[in-house]
Amino acid sequence: MPVLSPVNTALSLLRQLPILADVPEPDLEALARQVVFRNYAREEEIFYQGDPADRVWWVHTGRVKIIFHDQDGREVILEIISPGEAFGGAVLFFPTQPATAKALEEASIASFPSELYARFLLDHPPVTLKLLRMLGARHLSMINMQILAGERVERRMAHILYKLANRVGRPEPGGTLITIPLSRQDLADMSCTSLETAIRTVSRFQKEGMLMTRRGGYLVVTDMERLKELTE
Repeated sequence: MPVLSPVNTALSLLRQLPILADVPEPDLEALARQVVFRNYAREEEIFYQGDPADRVWWVHTGRVKIIFHDQDGREVILEIISPGEAFGGAVLFFPTQPATAKALEEASIASFPSELYARFLLDHPPVTLKLLRMLGARHLSMINMQILAGERVERRMAHILYKLANRVGRPEPGGTLITIPLSRQDLADMSCTSLETAIRTVSRFQKEGMLMTRRGGYLVVTDMERLKELTE
């Protein structure tokens, strides 16, 4: 069950969010009083596609994947949300959630009611602008994936890996470590292909020197330039 958080804990989280960097302290304190935290297990749903869009969510720890269920029942991973990032912003535009949110790993998630969210945005135009830019970037990413849907699976997979390496990658000797564990099924869902095709594509990227696998589902991109070329 969600638990109303101690104000100091919530305030500490809100101070860490780049989107709220310029909000006055009294306004942050008022927002913190309404924040609730909940812990989610790996693969536990936070909300389902079609649920009422009545809360806004922020990742405290862990990561969340946003999934769209198409008419054929397939799951397509649209986005991965990292600590400090918001999701569920569809409350600005839709009465129900257009996608499902699921914990990619154990996660602590903060949320507050959509009515409070709307009032807060009206009172803080700079935050609204930052939020719209963030939502716009995600929408553009989804458009790009729709465009890529008709392309070869190698290009789609390269696009996903290149994007992840830039967003959540960490440089290390020999390449860029994607810092979240990804199963082959995750990669298949993100690139709109079958599990078998995802396995073959990852194997090909390994043989061609673009990718290494690590224990625990971690991937290391060993040739970013070559991977980028495949996306173009």
